[in-house]
Amino acid sequence: MILLVALVVVLAVTLSALAPNTFPTLRNMQSMMGQIAPLAILSLCIGITFLIGGIDLSIVAVANCAAITAALVGEAMGPDAGALGILAAGGSALAIGLLAGLTNGFLISRSRVHPIAITLGTMSVFIGISTGITNGATVFGNGYLSGLSTATVALMPMTFVVFLVLLALCTVVTLKTRFGFHMYALGESDKVARFSRLPVGRTILLTYAASGVLAAIAGLIMFSSTNAANVSFASSYLMQAILIAVVAGIDPYGGTGRLWAILLGAAAMQMLQTGINMSLGSWSGASFASNFIWGVLLIAVLGLSKWLSMRKRRTREAEVEQKLEAAQPEAA
Repeated sequence: MILLVALVVVLAVTLSALAPNTFPTLRNMQSMMGQIAPLAILSLCIGITFLIGGIDLSIVAVANCAAITAALVGEAMGPDAGALGILAAGGSALAIGLLAGLTNGFLISRSRVHPIAITLGTMSVFIGISTGITNGATVFGNGYLSGLSTATVALMPMTFVVFLVLLALCTVVTLKTRFGFHMYALGESDKVARFSRLPVGRTILLTYAASGVLAAIAGLIMFSSTNAANVSFASSYLMQAILIAVVAGIDPYGGTGRLWAILLGAAAMQMLQTGINMSLGSWSGASFASNFIWGVLLIAVLGLSKWLSMRKRRTREAEVEQKLEAAQPEAA
């Protein structure tokens, strides 16, 4: 956490010094918060599945499927549906996310196959369904949800406020409820959780259901800002969401981490993206360079996380051995 806070501060100070007339302005801060919102919500999906020792690789596919559903339902309702059109479009998108999450959770809990294989398969299924419905073309909405991306609350974009509310809700659930305890226990050891008769299947099912709903909300936010949806939108968000969750200190192996740190991780990654854009400018290979940097960072952070985890475990084992050795003479 200290390193993460230091990274955010250093990036903010550095970028402010490099671009004092553009970076530290209110308009730029609002723009960055608006860009953070959908990606940070997808990072929440990764974070909650990390906590139980899983992963959800289908989140971007679910987000796009939900956005496409909202666009098609809104078009079917017509431009004069008003509030009913908003409810129909948003509700149908959330229903798609819930169904997708329940499907992932059911398959993982019943088959006991690693979540990578299951969610990679369902990702292809969701992409196939979305492609079949749209024939791979971009679909456009009636502007029902455009207010979500333009409204502000306390000078913050509404989309960022939605992320903060979801982050607070997920943090409270994971840290202050029995279900949250079950999530951490399952992530620490699947076998121990099963032998302890914890509701492992229900925990997996509800966690992935929540991931699906969160992904659908992220899809609605992306759709509200562009009024368009396509099966290939936000293809790079999956890797970035995983990177943010790992940078935030959530252990990919489960049982460790605090979801509230995703806010810091998302802020650091957005500032880093801004720095990359400032450095590369209008270079034609900027997109390739960005993806390359995200990949290198993900590998580096995963390696560092694993090394720190192993060092912490060895330190604990050494402390236990010292206590045992100190207790043996006393017992004699």
